[in-house]
Amino acid sequence: MHPNDLQELLRLAELQLTNGSETEQLSALYLLERSLVPDPPSDPVCSPELMRGVVANLKNKAGVKPATKVLLALCLAEANRHVAVEAGAVGTVVEVAMELDGSPAERALAALELTCTVAEGAAELRNHALAVPVMVTMMGKMAGRGKEYAISALAVIYGSGGVGSDGEQTLHAPPEEVARAVALALQGDCTARGRRKGAQLLKALQEYGRVDSTQEVNEQP
Repeated sequence: MHPNDLQELLRLAELQLTNGSETEQLSALYLLERSLVPDPPSDPVCSPELMRGVVANLKNKAGVKPATKVLLALCLAEANRHVAVEAGAVGTVVEVAMELDGSPAERALAALELTCTVAEGAAELRNHALAVPVMVTMMGKMAGRGKEYAISALAVIYGSGGVGSDGEQTLHAPPEEVARAVALALQGDCTARGRRKGAQLLKALQEYGRVDSTQEVNEQP
């Protein structure tokens, strides 16, 4: 598609997603799906309004399937990952993930992994209270790439030593519980990349546990 045609299409979709009825929003998502998914563009950068419309439809049962496709296609461009984080994509994926199954769940987790490659996306995930329990659940229920993406999200959380955006260690689920869940998940269907990520995550959890234990000792009177 010619860049000028794509810009016009994005403007049209933005208007429908921002001001349109539910039917018009769904039409806009399918239009974006047909135009972006086969050949995801690196330019132009998605507008915040368009991205907010796509992210909002992750909570719409009728629109979630095309919305996950469009979100993933847009997030393949790094510049759009910043836009997605600003639009609330990280928190929204965490909050809807357990309601999704199959391909939509896999695509949503893939988009989450991409948004966490930018610093503000990783910080959003680490600071979300539901991130660990949701990702542990998704890791257990998904197979193949879906499991890989959930493991990757947990690696983002614990790989930093559990340090949040304020420089303090964020309280998460006990590392030994998460480690048991990871070890169990790795016994099932998982990609080679997922197994590598899982091994790295287990090491990070071990280190996180040491840091946590040290803090508890230091805090004792």
